[in-house]
Amino acid sequence: MHALSTRYQIQEVIGHGGAGTVYRALDTQLDRPVAIKKLHTVEGAASQSAIIQNVTASLLREAKTLSALQHPNIVTLYDMGVDEEGPYVVMEYLEGQTLEEAIEHAPFPMREFSMLAEDVLNGLKAAHTRNILHRDMKPANIKLVWLSTGELKFKILDFGLAKFSAIPSVQTMDIKGGVLGSIHFMAPEQFERSPLDARTDLYSTGCVFFHALTARYPFTGKTEPQVMMSHMYHQVGPLAELRPDLGQPVVDWVLKFMQRDPNDRHQSAAEALQSLQEAMAEG
Repeated sequence: MHALSTRYQIQEVIGHGGAGTVYRALDTQLDRPVAIKKLHTVEGAASQSAIIQNVTASLLREAKTLSALQHPNIVTLYDMGVDEEGPYVVMEYLEGQTLEEAIEHAPFPMREFSMLAEDVLNGLKAAHTRNILHRDMKPANIKLVWLSTGELKFKILDFGLAKFSAIPSVQTMDIKGGVLGSIHFMAPEQFERSPLDARTDLYSTGCVFFHALTARYPFTGKTEPQVMMSHMYHQVGPLAELRPDLGQPVVDWVLKFMQRDPNDRHQSAAEALQSLQEAMAEG
């Protein structure tokens, strides 16, 4: 963290995964807490130098757009850059659980689920309007935040960062070659290396919603390739059986996110929001 140390005082590691390490730090210029994420790069000085050169221009081009993405349901990005250790981002620091941690306790009741769905879709709507894709929607990238008013808000983390990691196949592989947890939330076109669009984020979001309602993954398998094939052949879990308290319109609404063909999914976050209101009114 050498290049960052002149401004940011690193305090502790608060998260670590296949794609990066997150630190809590103090911004000494503005005297505020921040979260700093260092994206992993491949070991080896020669390869790392080439990676950094390739990543820097693209990363910095995106910085202005991403930092301008100010929305109550998206964690604010303060700064981005590349130092001798690789790419990093400086973000708003938030206390609280991730959705992944919250789901470990129990599936979401319908009231809390509707709050989650509205907040997440509003965040996606704002980003997609600016042609920014998330690319790695999963419960670990959604934070539960309690406001001073007592209101619960859900905020999306790490918008657009997956594309900047130097690890090959970042959405499927960690730095040691293993599959990241997000394989349970990836769209078929990501496995196929096909072009991605907003409907890719929506597919992953549908997987997140299924998981929030059931505490289970919608697509399963005993091995990582089996999970991938479950996505590819649309072997989705029985949501209606797992949550018989949900009305059929809500079940259908969730399942529509995860259709194999992007043309059969909700076509935008705005459309999904409108359809949610209709589904809840019907049942």
